[in-house]
Amino acid sequence: MATGTTPAPSTLLSERDLPPLFRWSDQWALRHQSESFKAVRTHLLVLLLATAAAMLIEQASGHLMAVLAAVLYGVTILLGLHTSRRRSRTHWQAHRAAAELVKTLAWQYMVHGGPFHSKVADPDAVFAERLEERLRELRKCGWEDSRDGVQELGKGQITPQMRAVRAKSYAARRDIYLRDRLLEQAVWYKNRAARAHRAAARWSALTAGLTLFALAAALLRTAGLLGGADLAGLLSAAAAAGVAWQEVRRHGPLTHAHSLIEQDLETARVAMSTTVTEAGWADAVGEAERLMSPAHTEWLVRFGG
Repeated sequence: MATGTTPAPSTLLSERDLPPLFRWSDQWALRHQSESFKAVRTHLLVLLLATAAAMLIEQASGHLMAVLAAVLYGVTILLGLHTSRRRSRTHWQAHRAAAELVKTLAWQYMVHGGPFHSKVADPDAVFAERLEERLRELRKCGWEDSRDGVQELGKGQITPQMRAVRAKSYAARRDIYLRDRLLEQAVWYKNRAARAHRAAARWSALTAGLTLFALAAALLRTAGLLGGADLAGLLSAAAAAGVAWQEVRRHGPLTHAHSLIEQDLETARVAMSTTVTEAGWADAVGEAERLMSPAHTEWLVRFGG
């Protein structure tokens, strides 16, 4: 947790009270995310080592560096092919979308939000229909279903705790949602924005430093003070790798997106605790859940920066 940020609130609900499918999809999303970042990091590192070996060809005797550079460049090609076949990023995004889908449907079901308003005749059937319909779409995008039996489909994902919360009074459901969902998520986005901001600052400083060193090396080589080594080229390649890594992690855009979402959630929380009536509660919950959706975050990352 970021230093100086508001601590996460204590909750009455935990992830164990959400559908089992959420926990499974969340775990696999984290695994695929780690695999995706590790593959890119390894690819960039090997490419940088190949560049260093190529730079040292003129300095080393024999063909050792030439062979090493050729091998390393060949490895980068193989890594690229392996990464494209694994499709870790695609599977990561599909499982993350599934996890967030299950979570948002569970919360809307519990607090009578969105399509699960108090007047709906059969909320369990609506939950099952919405869940399976969206999962069919995600299955085409790389999501893998972990469920074995029919009892785990649709209504089988509704936990006893979810039904217990749904049975509570409007005031109780409102308080649970404002504390355990909106406040918890606002703190999460605030902490994530702070962490992304620090990472962006570190990597920007590193790439700027490497660029300055590359400039100095180029000037020294021009003045004949650096010998024949193309140190400027190696430093430039290292700076380019740093920029590429920042593009993969998207620290800057995520800082902006998470900060905006945190502000919007806090605004929604205040409004829902003061001015939103029971008649408008379902729509307000639906809008709050939209703010927390991966699609909304991705939109802000692309167009909000």
